[in-house]
Amino acid sequence: MTAVAETCFKKSFKGYDTAQVDEFIINLSDTYERNENELNEMIRTLEADNEKLRGEITRLRDFAETTAREHEEELRKKHLEYEALCAEIGEKMVVADKRAAEIIKNAEKEASLIVTQAKQSSENEARAIRTRAEEDAARIIEETREKCDGISKAAEEFRERQNEMNRSIAETENRFASALSKLREDIGDNV
Repeated sequence: MTAVAETCFKKSFKGYDTAQVDEFIINLSDTYERNENELNEMIRTLEADNEKLRGEITRLRDFAETTAREHEEELRKKHLEYEALCAEIGEKMVVADKRAAEIIKNAEKEASLIVTQAKQSSENEARAIRTRAEEDAARIIEETREKCDGISKAAEEFRERQNEMNRSIAETENRFASALSKLREDIGDNV
C-alpha cells in the first residue's frame, strides 16, 4: 500500500483538518515532483539510450546492406567467372574430344599400316627364308649327288681294282700252281 492510500485525516468540526490536508498536499506535491523528475530523467536516459541504439541499428543496417551489396556483387562476379570457366571447359572438352577422336583414328590407321607392313614383311621374310631353304636344299641335294657320284666312281674304281687284284691273284695263283706243279715235276724227276 502506498502512503497516499494509508493517509487518514482527522475530522474536525467542519470537516478535515485543513493544516493536515495542506501538509499532505505539499508532501504529495513534493513526492510527485520528485517522482516526475526521476521519471523524466529516466525517460531522457532511456531516450538517449534508445537514440544510441537506433544509431547503432542504423549503422548495423547500413553495414549489413553494404556488406550484402558487396557480397551480392562478389557473388555475381564469381557466378560470371564460373559461367565463363564452364564455357571455357566446355570448349576445351569439345576440342579434347575432337583431338582424342583424331588420335584414335590416327592410331587405328597406324596400327592397320603396321599390321599390313608386318604381313608384307613376314611374307617377304617367309619367301626369303623359303627361297634360302630351297636354295640350301638344292645345294645340299647337289652336293649329295656329287658325293654319291664320287662314292659311286670310287666304288666302281674299287670294284675294278678288286677285279684286277682278283685277276692278279688268280694269275699269281695259276702261276704259283703252275710253278709248284713244275717244281713237283722237277723234284719228282730228280728223285
